[in-house]
Amino acid sequence: MSGKPLRRWLAVLVLMPAMLALSACGSGGATGDVSGKVTYQGKALPSGRITFLCDAGDKPVLTSAIKDGEYSIQKAAAGPARVAVETFQFKQVAIPGAPKTSNLPGSDAPPPGPYVPIPQKYRVPDSSGLTYTITKGKQTKDFDLAP
Repeated sequence: MSGKPLRRWLAVLVLMPAMLALSACGSGGATGDVSGKVTYQGKALPSGRITFLCDAGDKPVLTSAIKDGEYSIQKAAAGPARVAVETFQFKQVAIPGAPKTSNLPGSDAPPPGPYVPIPQKYRVPDSSGLTYTITKGKQTKDFDLAP
């Protein structure tokens, strides 16, 4: 019997643990819940959106609204993540026949907090400079944005 089949089986046995470890990084891997505060120059952002681009698992993109400076991301893949922050300027919309108190079409929600412009670099995860390594379980991560 040739040694080639034996070498193939040995290669499979050696590579199997590595393949199993990689598959564990998928959607069934460890997750964490991250919450915290987002501030700009030390003051809470009244409204906006924070995005976590996970570099682990299936590389999910998770977003959360920022309200009164606070955010919460659920079930993020454990591992490194790049982070982006955006703020938006909303304008009151006049809807014919609607009361003057309407804020957004089709919405009875109160308007978001006042618009706070932040540097454009924070909108893109690769230029924001914001990163975080998510661990298993609940955790807190605050971000203070600089001008």
